[in-house]
Amino acid sequence: MTSHPPRRPAPWQPDVSPANVPGGPGHLAPPAGWPGAPAPFPGRPGGAVPPAARPTATAPLTHAEFYRTPRNRWWKGLLSILVLGAAIALFSIALSLLGTLVDLLLGSTTLEELGRGQITLTPVLLLATNLSLIASAAVAVLLHRYLHRQPVGTLHSVAGRFRWDWLGRASVVVVPLFVAYVAVIVLVETPGPVVLDATAWAFLAIVLLTTPLQAASEEYIFRGVIQRAAGSWVSGAVPSFVLGTLVSAVLFSLAHFATDGWLIAYYLVFGIAMSLLTQLTGGLEAASLVHAANNVLLFLVSATTGQMSEGMDRSAGVGGPFMLAPMLVIAAVAAVLILLARRRGLQRRAVPPATA
Repeated sequence: MTSHPPRRPAPWQPDVSPANVPGGPGHLAPPAGWPGAPAPFPGRPGGAVPPAARPTATAPLTHAEFYRTPRNRWWKGLLSILVLGAAIALFSIALSLLGTLVDLLLGSTTLEELGRGQITLTPVLLLATNLSLIASAAVAVLLHRYLHRQPVGTLHSVAGRFRWDWLGRASVVVVPLFVAYVAVIVLVETPGPVVLDATAWAFLAIVLLTTPLQAASEEYIFRGVIQRAAGSWVSGAVPSFVLGTLVSAVLFSLAHFATDGWLIAYYLVFGIAMSLLTQLTGGLEAASLVHAANNVLLFLVSATTGQMSEGMDRSAGVGGPFMLAPMLVIAAVAAVLILLARRRGLQRRAVPPATA
């Protein structure tokens, strides 16, 4: 638990005057059977004891600490991480195989190409990838609700809800910054002429309809559940954040299967920046927005210039020192949003509600 006082502010303190303490002087208990009367205790005719109080956290907790409640057990965090890792792998394999079968039927690929290990990213395979992450995020929601015993609302933020007003204000900052960032990339790299054939239109439709959900799904998996799961193993706001960030950022980087050192570093920086953004804004809204803006805008350029496969290439030698630029952009955008959240006094701590 945190070092904050365990007692709530005075206006919410229970009335403990003698007349209101069961068994105290002047206390009038309601007759048996009336509302509020204690129920008979099994095995003790006529006797009654107050029901056991449901354990609750009484000190406000940060995002990374939110699973550290009286119901917390160390194995719950480990189980969450293992289950989510298995879900991502299973959904990815199953839907990729299904997508490859569809591509074979459509003639988008051939058995000879597959035999040579030549796999080209098609609209169907992109859809399969996005759906596998969305399905994995659904598993994250179930773990949050039924394993960690938290209301679904607290997965969005410590405020217990999705803060649409904060998302709107953050969008005013994030979208123009990423549009400018992508425009600079286009001017510097000159990716090629725009080609709007049937494949490009299919890519565009899938990117616009499912990539925002895919990006948000990754945030709900890695920053929403995994960061909190690892953070629940230690006590205190800073230790929980450090451990949660370390575990979630490393797993986030590994999940992208990059073999290039620069790309691995980029994914680590991205994961750390999103962890900071989530911790210091108290929720996943801003991180999901940044992730979605980054993916959607970059994919739009790749889709309209016929470079989707190149954009998804993570093999050794693809990256280089130029990757420092997107690292700085992500870090700068996160810093701007953190300052904006601080100016608005956004809620960053809360008492986790008790659930059955």
